[in-house]
Amino acid sequence: MTVLKVIELMSESDESWEHAAQKAADKAGKTVKNIRSVWIKDFAATVGSDGKLDTYRVTCKVSFEVKD
Repeated sequence: MTVLKVIELMSESDESWEHAAQKAADKAGKTVKNIRSVWIKDFAATVGSDGKLDTYRVTCKVSFEVKD
C-alpha cells in the first residue's frame, strides 16, 4: 500500500503562475523526496500602477510518497 502526505505551500513570481508553481515544487524538493504531484489550489496576482499584472501568486498542495 502506498501512503501519500500532502503539504500546502504558497509561492510567487514576477514572471508567471507557472513559474510560481515551479518555484514551490523546487523549494519543496530540497527537503521532501518522492514528490508525486502539485495541485494548484488558488491563483492570485497583484496589479501595478500601470494596471498590468505585477506579481503572480499560487497556493498549491504538494503530495509525496511516505517511505518506510
